[in-house]
Amino acid sequence: MEEPPPKEESNARAGAQNPSNLFGGVDSISSLPDEMLHHFFSFVPTKVAITTSVLSKRWRHVWYKTPYLSFPHHKSSLESIHETLASYTAPKIMRFHLYVDRETSEASERSHHHVDSLIKFAISPNVEKLSLVLNAYYVFPDFFFSNSSLKQLILDSWNYIRPKCTVSWTSLQNLSLRNSSLDESFIKVLSGSPMLECLTLQSCSLSCLDLSESPRLRRLDLEFFNSSPRKCHIVAPHIHYLRMIDFTQKYSLVDVSSSLIEANIDTIYFLPRFWCTQDDPSKDPSKHDYQVMMQTMLEKLQNVENLTVGLSFLEMLSIAEFSGVHFPTFKVKTLTLKTTILRSAVLGIAKLLQNSPELKKIVFYKTEDWNCSVEKYANRYMEPQDLIFPAKSAFKAAKPDLVASFMELLLRNTRTLETLVLQLRSCLNTSNYDELSQIALTLSHKNKVSIVLK
Repeated sequence: MEEPPPKEESNARAGAQNPSNLFGGVDSISSLPDEMLHHFFSFVPTKVAITTSVLSKRWRHVWYKTPYLSFPHHKSSLESIHETLASYTAPKIMRFHLYVDRETSEASERSHHHVDSLIKFAISPNVEKLSLVLNAYYVFPDFFFSNSSLKQLILDSWNYIRPKCTVSWTSLQNLSLRNSSLDESFIKVLSGSPMLECLTLQSCSLSCLDLSESPRLRRLDLEFFNSSPRKCHIVAPHIHYLRMIDFTQKYSLVDVSSSLIEANIDTIYFLPRFWCTQDDPSKDPSKHDYQVMMQTMLEKLQNVENLTVGLSFLEMLSIAEFSGVHFPTFKVKTLTLKTTILRSAVLGIAKLLQNSPELKKIVFYKTEDWNCSVEKYANRYMEPQDLIFPAKSAFKAAKPDLVASFMELLLRNTRTLETLVLQLRSCLNTSNYDELSQIALTLSHKNKVSIVLK
């Protein structure tokens, strides 16, 4: 039997091999079709895609025609990006991503001109997906607002979106804006995007969002993290899906379509303490504003069939219940609760269930524990049977008796439920899972409801 070579020699030979030798003399990498290589390149920055040319001779020029270009946050100058693109020859760009921070911008004497040129470069070959992160002062040029091929635009910029010209994004279907300041000129963007189907606004400053002239719009995603005291009036008569996170801007749903069938609602950081007190609302107009806001929102959600709510919104429902806010009858068929088990939330959960006579499925996702500033106010109004639930966030493990009481609360307040799913995640260990399984099995037979623990 032939003796194997020394270990050091084997490693040296392996390191010296080229890709073709590694695959039995067949250059499998080079034989891959361009389309597959371009697909690989779509997952990495363009600078990384270029460096892959050392793997195979045929790869040296493949990146020139990749339809996916990405220039994320890095220390390269805007000039170097231009130099890189000088070799690019693809007839069409499917996706283009550019990140420009203040440091990169200030390092270039003609940063505004370079950004203009890069955007023009991207939109010229009929780009379909454009993503821009501009953390530097920039005024969008007129040519930016005219493109017939663009289908998806993601824009993260602290600058005002104020088109002075007519907007013509005739193919745009998905628009996502983050950290942008919007004013009355935003109507130009909407009117110039007749095919718009999905609109996402994250941390954008606005006082009114009128989507009545966007008949194709079906999805609206709003996420705010500032503490602006301004009210935001929302007119969205055509949407089917609504996601709204945080109420710091005092949303007012002026008009939401009766065809709204799915909603995801929660507030993250802010719930006014004054709304939880027993003072006469007439003495505090702000308190009355929040009661009206909740009343209006509940009315707009009454046709939703698939509803997802978070802990803070459930606590707001608890407060609304003992503040005398009228709850309409909901058409919810699937209810997702993203919360922990807290005394301050159970009243809102119970009321929501009681007013959902068509409910078929509940999905409970155990979320991270956190302390809400209004827990102590909401806990004042709890019924004796609710005192078994913790007043503060302390649910680190799935205690069988606590989870059993929570399941009983859900089952007690429903009449048409068919399925209950509890996503307890890491809160389950082997011992309490076995005990909970037995409890769930007993409750399942007793209430004729399928109960699933995950």
